[in-house]
Amino acid sequence: MIKKIIPGIVVLSLIAAVALVVVFSLPQPTTSTEQPPNQRAVDVRVMEVETAALTEWIELPAGVEPFMTNEVSAEVDGRIDWIGPMEGESISEAGTPLLRIDQRLFKAQLDEARAAHDLSAKKCGRAEDLHAQGIFSEEQLDQCRMQMATDAARLEIAKIQIEKATVSAPIAGILNKSHFEIGEYVRTGDKVAEIVVIDPAKVLVKAPEKDIPFIKLGDEVSVKFSFLGIGGFEGTVSYVSVVGDPATRTYEVEITLPNPERRILPGMIASVMIQKRMIPDAITVPLISILPRGDFVAVFVEEDGRAVERMIEPGILHGNSIQIINGIEAGDRLIIEGQRRLSDGDPVRVHK
Repeated sequence: MIKKIIPGIVVLSLIAAVALVVVFSLPQPTTSTEQPPNQRAVDVRVMEVETAALTEWIELPAGVEPFMTNEVSAEVDGRIDWIGPMEGESISEAGTPLLRIDQRLFKAQLDEARAAHDLSAKKCGRAEDLHAQGIFSEEQLDQCRMQMATDAARLEIAKIQIEKATVSAPIAGILNKSHFEIGEYVRTGDKVAEIVVIDPAKVLVKAPEKDIPFIKLGDEVSVKFSFLGIGGFEGTVSYVSVVGDPATRTYEVEITLPNPERRILPGMIASVMIQKRMIPDAITVPLISILPRGDFVAVFVEEDGRAVERMIEPGILHGNSIQIINGIEAGDRLIIEGQRRLSDGDPVRVHK
């Protein structure tokens, strides 16, 4: 029995020895210093997060209107025989003659009224003397005085009528429209001219109800005209409607804008910038650093050579930057380039 077991043990030992020889004869793996692909450092650029004052603005479309428009009407009937300033000309002061209606009839009426008044004045003078002598009664004297007063009133009316034959500008401004020509007949009440005031100009804004609480009388605002190609003009809020338009839920806001060079004309389109609030220590980051993550947005910051994903709460949009309310703090090293290739925890190599 022992003789049978010994050959079996010998055979097994030989098999084991052969196996060891085969294993040690195979090529041995070399030790690699390379990291797995998911551990290779990603090249990134960073910026240190800082705080700065941030102003939130309300930007609204607007239109320009004359500061004042005055429709001038004829106050007497007649044919126009003279016209003064032409359309587009400046009227330097109130009272400047615009046109004249034929005065011949009014002069004749004035002469008649003056003659009647002079006659009644003489009669009343004689009546005073006769009354003093006891010849004229008190009643006769009163009748004479009443006639003289009536003639005086008619004379005053005739003077006013001849004055009204010359239509004058009630305000200084620009003669925007002249509705009649020489030789045309006008009647009392006809609109003969339109005068506008454009210095200052009036800028009209329709402000949504959500913005009205931030707009106050006297506020300084910036008005921009893109076609001018220059910086904004500074105006002042001069009117805020207290009744909104029920159809649009907007409120009318008027802004008074100095316009000494008259570059801003009625009908032009503008945009108005109204300061909503000031945040003294705001954190803003470039928009390109923000990454959408389904129901939230995130950024990456660099910490000890690795990318750390932070969920953030965005705030005010400011040009190419955005305010961050929560998620990062001043001093964080925000990754602003290379972040789209990152996952949380990836090693990163910072380049300047």
